[in-house]
Amino acid sequence: MQAIDNGIYDRVSDTWWDQDGFMALLRTSVNPPRMAYFRKVLLETLRRDPHGLRVLDVGCGGGLLSEPFAAMGCEVTGIDQSLPTLDAASRHAQASRLSIDYRLGDAGALPFADRSFDVVCCCDVLEHVDDPAAVIGEIARVLKPGGVFFFDTINRTLASKLVAIKLAQDCRLTRIVPKDVHVWEKFIRPAELARMLREHGLSDHAFAGLSPKGNPLTTLLALARNKLGRMSFAELGARITLGESRNLAISYMGFAQLT
Repeated sequence: MQAIDNGIYDRVSDTWWDQDGFMALLRTSVNPPRMAYFRKVLLETLRRDPHGLRVLDVGCGGGLLSEPFAAMGCEVTGIDQSLPTLDAASRHAQASRLSIDYRLGDAGALPFADRSFDVVCCCDVLEHVDDPAAVIGEIARVLKPGGVFFFDTINRTLASKLVAIKLAQDCRLTRIVPKDVHVWEKFIRPAELARMLREHGLSDHAFAGLSPKGNPLTTLLALARNKLGRMSFAELGARITLGESRNLAISYMGFAQLT
């Protein structure tokens, strides 16, 4: 299997909140609809009061999820294995006047006691680790009974191989992320993830697609402008309109509760 380049997050740690750099795509394209879904589930579906909820963000990166949860009134802890990324996250949270406890740690061996958190989120992570089942086991361990697990990942389909690997990563004309950020064989099918969730007591779960909603021509024109240096990655991400859908063929998200 091709090796995945997780070291890239050390090298691009200062670009999480910049206008340019491919990490801006996560902030402006993926994170808004993803966080909107999580907020809807927490507030409307589960009817949880966010104030005072203890939230753990596993693989928190620059804090794209940690900050919105903190802004909702949650007590947030973020953990990541990239120290430069944690430094960037801490600086941005401080500038935003948000109190977030960022810590260095491994998703496969979380440094927290059993039943410590009301909510755990783990996004853009499961497709990067060698043993996603072990990560989910650790998440289930630190969740309180009835606690909520929010996640997203990428499906292992021919569609995801074309879009996420061939077009987004391998093809010079359409590439928007560096090579080896993703490896197709590490993508996770929904049935596989559902089995991992059940095995660790997260049997009450639901999936939703995260799919393009905008005009494909608008996206292509924006991509061309980005390639010509006339549009930042942040602007490009804003033009790639994504939203909740029933289509799990490429990217999907969801939630589960610990029984």
